[in-house]
Amino acid sequence: MNIVLIAYLIIFALFGTAASYFVRFIYAYWVKKQMPMQHIFKAGICIIGVLVISALIPLLV
Repeated sequence: MNIVLIAYLIIFALFGTAASYFVRFIYAYWVKKQMPMQHIFKAGICIIGVLVISALIPLLV
């Protein structure tokens, strides 16, 4: 399998993980009336991972 396709697969998975953390945060904020910031931090780490991998894709080609 091409390394670029693997990078795109990882980006897709990181976006899904970040979306999951945002949904967990919204659920906790609206239903439980709590504000767990660790979900926002974890989602931010996933987005930073997407940015890093996206910047590295031109170097892989």
